[in-house]
Amino acid sequence: MSKRPDCLLLFDIDGTLLLTGGAGARAMLRAGRRLWGERLSWVGVEAAGGLDPALFEEAMERSGIPVSEDDHLRFRALYIGFLEEELGRGRADVIAMPGVRELLDELRTQTDVELGLLTGNYGPAARLKIAAAGLSPEWFEVAAFGDDAPSRPKLVEVAIDRFEARHGVRVDHRRIVVIGDTPRDVHCALENGCMAFAVATGKHAPSVLREAGAHVVVESLIDPSPLRRVIEGFRNSREH
Repeated sequence: MSKRPDCLLLFDIDGTLLLTGGAGARAMLRAGRRLWGERLSWVGVEAAGGLDPALFEEAMERSGIPVSEDDHLRFRALYIGFLEEELGRGRADVIAMPGVRELLDELRTQTDVELGLLTGNYGPAARLKIAAAGLSPEWFEVAAFGDDAPSRPKLVEVAIDRFEARHGVRVDHRRIVVIGDTPRDVHCALENGCMAFAVATGKHAPSVLREAGAHVVVESLIDPSPLRRVIEGFRNSREH
């Protein structure tokens, strides 16, 4: 087994690794109301698979409120603070998805596999959610967050750059697995020539994820064998 990882697994957070019981949505609503009152509406903004900065900008645009960088920074700071409160208040509703802890424990022992995050969350929000669900942000050596790029597909290059900074080599796009629960995760993988591994633990049925073009679709991560087969396929291709 290689001492240097040559396979990168990029996990989405919400709906894939964990659920927060709506803590993120409540925190965004509180932050928006604190700054703009009832003028800011989130109606029609689809959060699943989106980037936090883009969700904020869409809500502002739909509400007819001009957006400035200072406004975004103020919103972000308030949101992070409120999110921490909401996660603490609703602790019983913040859970790791079934099978996730066991899968991560297994993958962390494999030296040719690098665990990473590709998420629409702001960086601090991602870390808060992961810790609240009883997981550790430190398990994910490479991470690309929602405020690291203007679109979800562009987060893949951010992750590749951070992998290179850690290991001195770039990981092949074809040896990256994007693991998520929405068509946006699937499209992100496909646009970058990565493997799209879809988990139907969020809002979207397996049929929707297949229609989006996912290479692999599973009901949940309780059974690790589909992801094991993907990793074993990478190992076999390296040996040959």
